[in-house]
Amino acid sequence: MAQILPINYQAFRLQLRSFSAFFVLLLGPVAVFGQDPLFSQYYAMPMHINPGFAGISYAPHVEMVYRNQWPLVSQGGPAYVTYALSYDQYFEKYNSGFGVQLLADDAGAGLLKTIKGAITYGYQARMARESYLRGGLELGWAQTRYDWDRFVFGDQLDPEFGAISPGGTPYPTEELRPDRTQASYFDMGTGLLFFTPLFNIGISAKHINSPSTEILDNGGFDVPGIPVRWIMHGSARFGLGRRPGSAGYLAPAFLLASQSSFFQANIGTSYELSTVFAGLWYRYAKGNSDAAIATIGYRKGAWRFAYSFDYTLSDLGLRQGGSHELSIGIFMEEVRRRKVNISDCFEAFR
Repeated sequence: MAQILPINYQAFRLQLRSFSAFFVLLLGPVAVFGQDPLFSQYYAMPMHINPGFAGISYAPHVEMVYRNQWPLVSQGGPAYVTYALSYDQYFEKYNSGFGVQLLADDAGAGLLKTIKGAITYGYQARMARESYLRGGLELGWAQTRYDWDRFVFGDQLDPEFGAISPGGTPYPTEELRPDRTQASYFDMGTGLLFFTPLFNIGISAKHINSPSTEILDNGGFDVPGIPVRWIMHGSARFGLGRRPGSAGYLAPAFLLASQSSFFQANIGTSYELSTVFAGLWYRYAKGNSDAAIATIGYRKGAWRFAYSFDYTLSDLGLRQGGSHELSIGIFMEEVRRRKVNISDCFEAFR
């Protein structure tokens, strides 16, 4: 019979780090170390990938995104859910865009929750007649909370019955509840964005101050801060048909994300025809084919709606329920129709 040994705080903290690594390897596109959700429709929440996008729609712009990943994994409710809300606007007088963002990430059906609010600033400078460079800065405040009561320790595991006794009650643990089960921290990010009427390319860095989410104090056992998340992205837009746009538009794009040992690549394209658009994407994560993504949307007046579905390219297939994402954008068309120096290659972001 195997011997079950108690787990001390240091071992438990290593478990927490392994838990974060689990998110990195398995949930790549949704969470990185429990802190960095990346949406399949990342173009619907552009300030989340690069603060240089602040005000890129020129007009006042409100965006809402909801993501539910693998809804059939947990019987106690959605296992991995992310909500995001943003507002941004461009001020021509100052060549600047300003924005605010709110994000809530629930990983493990409440096991690990993160809430973050941020303000974003982007400055636009003309490089040539039709090429521009934007620099962006993000300042945010976040809170991470662990649900201590749901952790299971080694001294709670019975070799025959597991963590729950035949009577239906959990086995006790000698581990002491920590003084804190949540942490708040200041967060910073920055980015650059270059664009012309045909294409755009950018790079950004998040957590440049490497904030610590340390909760458990273990007598000097060091847990590093959040690793810097690097993103490189780009997109273009081409009119089809004899006359530009007469047969619609094609908008290929890519995104590369790296954080510590985690790596993710998204590549694909969308097609726009009148008020309807659709796209197909492929996501590669940590040496594995991760998912195929299909998107369909509708744009009318000041409103834009889009739905995307991620089909997991592994043996899991649809058994975990896939991943679902819904975005709703609201744009002030009256302002947006003004003749401004905003590239058409950003249509997917507006």
